[in-house]
Amino acid sequence: MKSTQSNFILGLLLGILVCCLGFAWIGQRSESGLSGSNVKTVTIAHALPVTHPVHKGIEEFGRELSELSGGTMKVNIFPSEQLGTETVCLEKTQQGEIDITKVSCAPIGNFVPVFKIFSLPYLFRDRDHFWKVLDGEVGGSLLDALETKDEGGSSGLVGLTYYDAGARSFYAIRPLSSASDLKGLKIRVMQDPVAESTVKSLGASAVTMSFGELYTSLKQGGVDGAENNPPSLLSSRHFEICKHYMIDEHSRIPDVLIAGSKFWDKLSEQEKGWVREAAKRSSTFQRELWEKDTESSLEELKKAGVTITRPDLAAFQALTTGVVKEFATDGRMEYVTRIKEVK
Repeated sequence: MKSTQSNFILGLLLGILVCCLGFAWIGQRSESGLSGSNVKTVTIAHALPVTHPVHKGIEEFGRELSELSGGTMKVNIFPSEQLGTETVCLEKTQQGEIDITKVSCAPIGNFVPVFKIFSLPYLFRDRDHFWKVLDGEVGGSLLDALETKDEGGSSGLVGLTYYDAGARSFYAIRPLSSASDLKGLKIRVMQDPVAESTVKSLGASAVTMSFGELYTSLKQGGVDGAENNPPSLLSSRHFEICKHYMIDEHSRIPDVLIAGSKFWDKLSEQEKGWVREAAKRSSTFQRELWEKDTESSLEELKKAGVTITRPDLAAFQALTTGVVKEFATDGRMEYVTRIKEVK
C-alpha cells in the first residue's frame, strides 16, 4: 500500500514537472515568435560612418520604432556604404531591395528635380529659419513631393523626415572676411552646377574633384581652398593647411530619411504611424547632436589656430542673385518664394 502511494506521489510530481516544462517551452516559443516570424525587420542603409551624428540619429529611429511598436518592428542598419553609395542605395530603395535609406538632398534632385532648390545659395537666413521651413508646411510639402516624379508618375519613394547636415562655408590658405577675398582663388566644390556657378559669381574659380583628393591638392597648391561645414573641416584635417574659415553658410543641404514605396505599401496604417513618429523623434535627437558637434568642432578649430570670421552677407547675396534666377526654374521659384516668406 505504501509502495502504491509512493508511486502515485512520484507520478504526480513527475506530471507537475512535465507540465511546468511544457508551459516554459510554450513561453519560449511565444517569445521566439515575437522576435522572429511576428517581428518585421526594417533594413536601413546609408553611406556614413557609425561615428557620424546622422548614423546615431538612425540608431535612435530604431530605438523609437521598437518602443512604439511594442517590439514588433526592429531595424537592421548597414552603414558606411556596405550596400552601396548614396545613389545606389536610393535606387535599391526604389526597387524594394532596401526598405529605408538616408541620402543627401543633393543627389535626390536627380530623381525628383524640385529638391535641387537646396543647392541654391543663401536660401535660408540662418539655422532657425532652416528648421522652421523644414518642420513647417513647406518642408512637409517637399517630403510629399518625393512620391511623384515631375512627369506625374510614382518615384517609388516616400519622404519620412530631415536630418541636419550643417551649412557649407568657405575656408582657404589666405585670410577671408568678405566676398571680395574670394576673387582669384581656386575653390574646390562638389560636382554640382549650382555650386560651381555660386563660386564663380563670387569671383573665384570652381574646381571639382573628389573629397578624398582634396587634402593633397590643398597641400600641393592645386586649389587654394574649399567649402564645407565645421565638423568636416575638422575631421578632414584640412585646417592643417587652410587656417582661415569664413562662416558665410552659403548652402544648407539637409539629409533626408526615405522609405521605398514597395516597403511602405506593405505596412498597416498603424505601422506607418509608428514609422513616421519614430522618424520625427529621431530628427529632433539628431539635430541636437549635430549642433553640439558643430560647436565643439569650432572650438577645436580655434585651438588649432584657425581664424574664424562671420562676414556681412549682403554682398554675397547680391552677387549670387543671378545664380538663383538661373537654377530656380520649372516651378522651383515658387518654393524659393515660400521659403523666403517663412518668418
